[in-house]
Amino acid sequence: MNKSLLVTRPNYDSATHYLYRWTEPVIAEAKRKHIPVYDLKEDKATKKTFLSYVQSKHPGFLFLNGHGDAFSVGGHDDEVILDKKIDTGALLDCIMYARSCDSGKVLGNTLVGRGVLAFIGYTRKFIVGTTRSKITKPLEDQLAKLFLEPSNLIATTILKGHSAGEADRRSKQAMLKKFGKMISSIGSFEERFAARWLWSDIRSQVVIGDHNASIHS
Repeated sequence: MNKSLLVTRPNYDSATHYLYRWTEPVIAEAKRKHIPVYDLKEDKATKKTFLSYVQSKHPGFLFLNGHGDAFSVGGHDDEVILDKKIDTGALLDCIMYARSCDSGKVLGNTLVGRGVLAFIGYTRKFIVGTTRSKITKPLEDQLAKLFLEPSNLIATTILKGHSAGEADRRSKQAMLKKFGKMISSIGSFEERFAARWLWSDIRSQVVIGDHNASIHS
């Protein structure tokens, strides 16, 4: 498998801005490990550019961030960049993590059925609690950190050579730990209110395909 990372991270509204900024630590981790990174950010997160990189670079790990539904994942200005119509020839033997709503309902199964080794996504909406006063500084948002730090763990665990199943396990373990804090007596009112959303993310996060797949395979 090609040990490279392709990231999509559009940045055109508050939701994608949070994902855009919180993907930066993952990119930094890949660079520390000298893993080639193809960063399709902002207006580069288009279907044309995505397909060009997938077909020419054959990345082993794809980390997609953006709005989506059960059948597709969006890029810049919500343009569909990945759906079941894609030519999956260039996606053979890759691992994919779609940090996008509902991606694990239908799309993940379709792609795995057509050659993707493992797909990690969500069978419901992917929800992130945010703090209004930090909307322009997502990396300083401690509430959002409770959601996005564990989801980043999926990507960094895969980059370290562990399996898709192990990445899912570590992420859920981290979410459960944070959930416990949120609903405890030390949790703030905002954290206790947002705990239901983190629980939904835990329940809806799935691995489809080969749980043992890794970029070292």
